[in-house]
Amino acid sequence: MTNGLLEDRGQLEALFDELARELDQLASSAEILMVGGAWMLWNSQRMSTRDVDSARKLDSDLKKAADRVAARHDLPHGWLNDAAAPFWPSTASYEECELVYQHPALEVRSPSANVIFLMKLYRADPQDREDLVTLWPLCDFNQADHAARAFRLAYPQAPEDEHLVNYIADVAGDAIR
Repeated sequence: MTNGLLEDRGQLEALFDELARELDQLASSAEILMVGGAWMLWNSQRMSTRDVDSARKLDSDLKKAADRVAARHDLPHGWLNDAAAPFWPSTASYEECELVYQHPALEVRSPSANVIFLMKLYRADPQDREDLVTLWPLCDFNQADHAARAFRLAYPQAPEDEHLVNYIADVAGDAIR
């Protein structure tokens, strides 16, 4: 890690190994649903990330284990967090996520690129726009209106956005340039 940045999948795996050992010491087990920048890094779609976002709530033992790992590696408090949980699409299923890391004390699952795309579209900060462009070719959406329809199904509580299809079309256009 450089300046608190996680820069490759190997670093994530090493941190998961340490989390698993810490959970073992606590006689506990946990699950992480890896999304966000860590998902992008894990799948070689980004050069670095500052944290590991879980779309699944972290229990107290996992938070304790993460704090211990953070102290050893000078990582910030919250390097492992569940801030992405409110962005989980209502149409997504935890059971359909790929198991990408397994230890008796820790499982890490990873959703499809479609799910990550929808989550980033819902969150929509400047970094997310760049990630959306990167994600588009990995998704199963054939057209912008298909992605917009999936978004509306996934987030029925989101306000109607008359520009959504055009925004997604711009993202798709940038992805193929």
